[in-house]
Amino acid sequence: MTRINKYIVVLFILISSGCFNILGAQCATDTYYEQVSAKNPEIRLLEDQFNKEAQINTLGNRASLYTIPVVFHIIHTNGPENISREQILDQLRVLNNDFNLLNGNRNKLRSVFSGLAADCQINFTLAKIDPNGNCTDGIKRIYSPLGNEMDMSKEEIKNLSYWNYKKYLNIWVVGSIASLTPGSSILGYAVFPWLSGLTKDGIVLRSDRVGTIGTAATSNDSGRVLTHEVGHWLGLYHTFQDGCANGDLIEDTPPVESTFTNSNCPSNGNSCSTDVPNLPDLWEDYMDYSKGSCQTLFTKNQKTRMHFFLTSSTSPRVSLSSASNLVATGITVSSVTPLAEFSSNTQTICTGQPIYFYDLSCKGKPTAWSWTFNGASQPSSSLQNPVVSYQTAGIYPVSLTVENAKGSNTVSKTNYITVINAIADNKPNYEQGFEDGDPTSFTGNNKFVHSSPVSSRFEMTSNGSFTGSNSFKAPIITNQDLGKCYSFTMPSFDISNLGASIPRFTFYVSYAQPNADLAEELRVFVSTDCGASFKQILSRLGASLAYPNQVYVNNFVPTKSSQWRLMGISSLSSIGLGLNSNLTFRIDVVSAGGNPVYLDNINVGMFFAGLNSIGSQTIRMDINSNPVEKNSQINVVSRKPGEFVRIELLDVQGRKVAGIFSGILSNPTTTIFLSDLNLPAFGLYSLRLYSESGLIQKPIIFGK
Repeated sequence: MTRINKYIVVLFILISSGCFNILGAQCATDTYYEQVSAKNPEIRLLEDQFNKEAQINTLGNRASLYTIPVVFHIIHTNGPENISREQILDQLRVLNNDFNLLNGNRNKLRSVFSGLAADCQINFTLAKIDPNGNCTDGIKRIYSPLGNEMDMSKEEIKNLSYWNYKKYLNIWVVGSIASLTPGSSILGYAVFPWLSGLTKDGIVLRSDRVGTIGTAATSNDSGRVLTHEVGHWLGLYHTFQDGCANGDLIEDTPPVESTFTNSNCPSNGNSCSTDVPNLPDLWEDYMDYSKGSCQTLFTKNQKTRMHFFLTSSTSPRVSLSSASNLVATGITVSSVTPLAEFSSNTQTICTGQPIYFYDLSCKGKPTAWSWTFNGASQPSSSLQNPVVSYQTAGIYPVSLTVENAKGSNTVSKTNYITVINAIADNKPNYEQGFEDGDPTSFTGNNKFVHSSPVSSRFEMTSNGSFTGSNSFKAPIITNQDLGKCYSFTMPSFDISNLGASIPRFTFYVSYAQPNADLAEELRVFVSTDCGASFKQILSRLGASLAYPNQVYVNNFVPTKSSQWRLMGISSLSSIGLGLNSNLTFRIDVVSAGGNPVYLDNINVGMFFAGLNSIGSQTIRMDINSNPVEKNSQINVVSRKPGEFVRIELLDVQGRKVAGIFSGILSNPTTTIFLSDLNLPAFGLYSLRLYSESGLIQKPIIFGK
């Protein structure tokens, strides 16, 4: 056995020869160690000391479990990275099965390693009491103004939520983890025990690798990224550490030559002959870089090493499973009056849909529960975790009283549940052009809602617009606000009345990059359950978001219509949303420290954005008849004689196809016969009228 002198992980995805390995090079624990130890070289001395003590540790098997309180910090920007409670519980199931030899594939261990698998007797449980003495479910959801990507070199995201590492295992769930190697993908990393105190201790995990359901349903790694990282957190090295020198310091793990040797779980693979006896590679080990579905065990010597870090008086992990800490974190329930607390799977729901409530009461164990649901179909319940529904839209309170032989306690939450009509009040065609004020200040069913903190919100501006005077702006300042997410949610819409018409969600965007390296991203999400959950349906980044033939500029302000781009979903039916009776759209802009992003004329309906922006009291444009027939004509009625007007025919991408009219409106009514023009015979187009007063755009159909 040799002491490990260097920790380098080559971070890239192995795709050639079909070798796509899930854990593979995507664990960055060693890289993180190198990064921290470069700033704190004394760590290596502490590591040496721990390794020497661990080598002489001969702890026998323990009859009971070591229980470790866990908190999941869900760092999100209202996207899919805000994973469900069920997905987190599924991850805990996998983790506890793996550490207690209850994993379903344990019988697949090759016979040559029979008897090597260990029941590690370590259990992971969501904390029940937080650092402030309040009840918790061990899940902290934090909207991040810094974005949801973890930068290992700074780890600013960890500052958003961090619990005492001597009392809790911190697990940060993020959307992504930045890699220092182009083309690589990092799924997680952990803090070794000897790094504790020098950095924020815990594990970082990508959201789509948590468990086996939800966003991780297609990950194909059996939920074992966290199993692997917890192994590091408890002092285990990779099985291939130092290659054939067997630098993992574990006697019963055969050495492995290199990082990706066992990515495909070769049945007869034996990359090293330095071990005695000479055994095949143990790619079933959780600390190898093999496929999650191949992994089945920690070895008995790995168990002994992990137990050392849980019991040594010098280890930062020793207090976690202590009797006093299990009481302090609520794992062990005291004989006292319970403290009432609850949560639910959502706080926004459609009428008629079920909502799941969870009792989170702590300190004392309740023996009776009394729920009150004002406005619900079931106004009360004595179940611990009831399921109820609401039939009438509104905002409702919820209260819970819990009791046991020591006493009772009540918690009440006002305005806790928002119920929205399953059939939305708003109908197409709808367009918000921001001429009637900031829609987040509206009081009716057309109100917009800020979905991001005060420090990163859209605001109405009169500095630039596509039509009229105003637009909605994500006020990003060049070289500032990196990583912030600006977000708003629109009201719900019922588009089922469109029938066979093509339902659309379109809007105009104005944006320019300051340079080729800084690129803001716009994302569109939709909800079909009244805003309880969202899925992404559109993303535009950098040049694909910017206006055509953009000019690089700092702190961009649009000054002309050519600096706006039509964007959105031209057919909601094509993505399975046609005829839906409840659609809620959310728009996010993620800042790269580049430029503001402006939105105007947000449209839901059968027309494209930007229609009818001029009030009919000024100019009106009618098409008779439409679809176009032999005698169809355009009638322009103007109450501003002498105004210059230009009318153009545009295709569905907003590109000019033909000029229809350009000149002064000298009469109150101007008639243009379409039969006099050389126009298309078939297709969907739009007519756009430009004037000093603004713009009108209407769809026009050639052919039936």
